[in-house]
Amino acid sequence: MTYEFIREELCEARYMRTHRDTVGRSGDNIAQGFFEHLLVLQQMRFENPTWAKKYAKDTLKFQSFTNIRTGATDLHNLAAIISNPSLFSAKVPDLVNFRFDELRFKRYLRNIIAGRYEPSMDRAFFLKMQKNLGIGGSMLKTARRVMADYGATNTGERKAVSTRMMNSFRQDSKFRSDMFKPYTRTVKNKQLLPTEKKGLGLAAKTAIGMATGGAIGWKVGKSEWFN
Repeated sequence: MTYEFIREELCEARYMRTHRDTVGRSGDNIAQGFFEHLLVLQQMRFENPTWAKKYAKDTLKFQSFTNIRTGATDLHNLAAIISNPSLFSAKVPDLVNFRFDELRFKRYLRNIIAGRYEPSMDRAFFLKMQKNLGIGGSMLKTARRVMADYGATNTGERKAVSTRMMNSFRQDSKFRSDMFKPYTRTVKNKQLLPTEKKGLGLAAKTAIGMATGGAIGWKVGKSEWFN
């Protein structure tokens, strides 16, 4: 029953479901979206390992990342866009600025499936991916430092990074991602988010995030959570 529920959730509308979802997006937008999904998966391998293993397995289901597929995960489809710049050049012309290490990405996913955690390898993998994708914002750089070494983080760091990732996923339609609902439920259950005020539910908070996304992004970009 648990896996049936996960499967049903993964088959809902996605952030990147078809080629049309790339229209109007820049290469930076696609790269940052991919990196955010990767960071959330890293956190979920600690906070919800059963879900993370299933998601990693689904992401590898097609064995390669040659194109967007409606039956694939959002992480798979974002990887397919980045690793095939010529295929998407008409819609996202600046994808050629990035490099995608497919072999290391697959190795990372297989480690999650096998329940194998190698901190030094994870740190090197995330740092290399950040550089290859040209990730420059302070929010994602700080999130990378926390997530890549998540097993050694304290509760305060985990709460801070969860709040920032939730705020980011409420912007730019990423709340449609196949990760958003499972991630939201997990960080709430683990008490990694501030207590919600009475009467302000998830739908209202998502709407607020959409309406004020630009302001939130500016504030996050200007702030430093950890030194």
